[in-house]
Amino acid sequence: MPAKNGHQNGLATINGSTVPILPKVKEKVLQSNPVPEPALPIRIFRVVLLLIYFWTSSIFIGVTQYIGTPLYLINKDQYYRFMAFTKQCMMLLVLSMTQWWTTTTVYVSGDESVQDQIHRLPNGRLKCSFASRMVLISNHQLYNDWIYLWWTAYINRPFNHGHVYIVLKESIMYIPLVGLGLRLAGFVFMSRNLKTDTPRLTHRLSQLTRRSDGGKGELQPMWLMMFPEGTNLSKNGRAKSVKWAERQGEKDLKYTLIPRSTGTYFCLKALKGTLEWVYDCTLAYDGVPEGQYGQDVFTLRSTYFERHPQAPIHMHWRRFKVSDIPLETLEDFHAWLMERWNEKEALLKEHARTGHFPSSINQGKSITTELQLGRWWEILQTGAVLAPITIGIFAISSFVGHVRSG
Repeated sequence: MPAKNGHQNGLATINGSTVPILPKVKEKVLQSNPVPEPALPIRIFRVVLLLIYFWTSSIFIGVTQYIGTPLYLINKDQYYRFMAFTKQCMMLLVLSMTQWWTTTTVYVSGDESVQDQIHRLPNGRLKCSFASRMVLISNHQLYNDWIYLWWTAYINRPFNHGHVYIVLKESIMYIPLVGLGLRLAGFVFMSRNLKTDTPRLTHRLSQLTRRSDGGKGELQPMWLMMFPEGTNLSKNGRAKSVKWAERQGEKDLKYTLIPRSTGTYFCLKALKGTLEWVYDCTLAYDGVPEGQYGQDVFTLRSTYFERHPQAPIHMHWRRFKVSDIPLETLEDFHAWLMERWNEKEALLKEHARTGHFPSSINQGKSITTELQLGRWWEILQTGAVLAPITIGIFAISSFVGHVRSG
């Protein structure tokens, strides 16, 4: 007979296994990261303020993008520089929301391949010196994983947060205002249908391999961010991963999902010769009980609206030379990618056991930092184009009105 599910003393019995109930998990995390719970009117005010801030800033950025679109017909180099600026504004908006509306601690570690590329500054902040052109692959734990990977481009030197291109689900493309803004930013949308995705990828990747100055200059910076698992770790995602593993005759994984290799293979084949490195980040979150999923414990609502602190994030970095990656056939590449995911499994098992990843940087210890803006006034960049235009239009209309009335 199948095991019955039940609840007792803050625990849940699911299929014979005893795990903490989600509210108890959140309570435990809140106790380890104490944040005073504001009164209901304050919480409502915070939510309203967040929504006003997000949508007002998004409108500013979106209108700025529309103003710059004619540059594509005039000077493509200037167009791409302009859109990179608007993408920087997007990152600053998301980063400022994460800093001002929640608390986010990050532990950063890495192996010997990146030991000279990750540094802790005297003020406690982090600085990276990763390659200006890369394909970035990562496991997918929460909906907001991309925020922390994009933040890495922000703390990179030179800055690269204006040159991040994220591969996203097609459904995101249809979100009002946001979807169109992401399309203008050059993000890649996938439907998981090879017939539909191939021309999209071909078009986008051709833009990412273009050179400035009419083809005579340097290749533009590029961080192409991909989640080979295709979706974040969840109950539904786990079920699909099990079926996929059975069809492929492979052993399913525990802490990650079986990666899909076709899209990543296509991109690396198309970009080969234009970049030297593939960077890999393994993400883990504290406070997720065995047998449960981070997306159910730490939601966007609890993080931003309820002021629950985001679970401490662990990022473990590695890099691989593209020339060492087998790209002759899809089968060869899939075998290579599965090796990397099995290594991730070992890393995540170590994190589950000890609470940290092993590290070859910072004298064998992870670097502790927080998601923060370098300077608070950087967020004013979101109005750097639209505000002067608006003021100019207002001044001209006032002057014309004054002349007419005179």
